[in-house]
Amino acid sequence: MAQSAFANDTAGAGFLARLGDGLTRGLTFLAENNPRYARIQQLNRISDAELEAQGTTRAEAVRHMFRDQFYL
Repeated sequence: MAQSAFANDTAGAGFLARLGDGLTRGLTFLAENNPRYARIQQLNRISDAELEAQGTTRAEAVRHMFRDQFYL
């Protein structure tokens, strides 16, 4: 019973709360379905020692992933 009190139910919430919730879920969906997100998750699973063996660092890998969008 206690779990139902903490459910993310926006049925009784106001318009702005529902709008904000929808926008948040939409932006999260877009971010998680971006191909770069999968590459970042893969990078997070690699240890620093493995990256060093490949001749790169975590910062260089991120810089390489985002080189077309940001000047890093």
